[in-house]
Amino acid sequence: MPTIDPAKLEQVTRDVFVARGVPAGDAGWIATLLVRANLRGHDSHGVIRIPHYVRAMKAGEVNPAPHITVESETPTIALIDGDQGFGQVVARRGITLAVEKATAQGMSAVTLKRTNHIGRLADYAEMAASQGLIGMLWVNAPMALNVAPWGGAGRRLGTNPHAIAVPGPNGSVAMSLDFATSVIAEGKLKVKFNRGEPVAPGIMLNGAGQPSTDPREFYADPPGSLLTVGGHKGYGLSLAVEILGGILSGTGVARATPGPVQNGTLMVCLDPGRFLPPADFHAQVEALFAFARSAPLAAGAKEILIPGEPEARTERERRAHGIPVDDETWRQIAKCAAEVDVSA
Repeated sequence: MPTIDPAKLEQVTRDVFVARGVPAGDAGWIATLLVRANLRGHDSHGVIRIPHYVRAMKAGEVNPAPHITVESETPTIALIDGDQGFGQVVARRGITLAVEKATAQGMSAVTLKRTNHIGRLADYAEMAASQGLIGMLWVNAPMALNVAPWGGAGRRLGTNPHAIAVPGPNGSVAMSLDFATSVIAEGKLKVKFNRGEPVAPGIMLNGAGQPSTDPREFYADPPGSLLTVGGHKGYGLSLAVEILGGILSGTGVARATPGPVQNGTLMVCLDPGRFLPPADFHAQVEALFAFARSAPLAAGAKEILIPGEPEARTERERRAHGIPVDDETWRQIAKCAAEVDVSA
């Protein structure tokens, strides 16, 4: 398994997309977010996506240079049409507008439709938190179904993630939480598939509706499906995400109709300073974290962490020593690069 310098990995990623007609600034932003996902230990949302994005461009499923428009707008709400552009590019426009509105009005809600895969939601929630706002996102994928409903054995839902980031003092991020409503994101299963590794029990079913730990059965014919996290609780939350991200954005809800990946998205930003003085807010957040950490450790546990801390540690490690990329993923990336005469 090669270990790649983050700067080199970002350069290769950027060059591959530029060579396929993505404007340089947009390609750089996409590369930054993909590599950031790897740096923070979420390889499922990192450069493993390059081959998928390249296939989507070849198939005409993603517009490399979209004309992003604001369909309707009030001082607090906006509906954005992404022109089937790269999700990272459309979502940057969305969160920027959401931050502007919440800073001015105290809260905002922005939806995105006709946008391709927007990637790791924490990036956008953290952009809001760095500006002193609480950032929240809900995202569905109505034509990229891979999750079984609670009690079911077939694909009827997407992984339907939710994210929230809480601001700390002086532009810091106090907490960052981003999780799929399935036990794991499909991309994490893809990482295991590429590495030839099994997954833990309780994550997926095979095409016959039986529990399985073999990722190959998920991608077989008939395909397997992921399970919702927490059983009925994750299922209920997933349905809520369909409504918040899918219906409100105009993208629609989970359906059998085939089509390109679209992420219906709702972004909400809140200014905690409209509720209490910022110093009081930050002090209470810190007091909460300290109280949580003061609990006696469970058997086998070494420490109590706050959401976002594992990612920060992984980023420090990978920036210092490089990003591990499994052989199959690197082979696929190198192939994408060679197709457009980019050196990997």
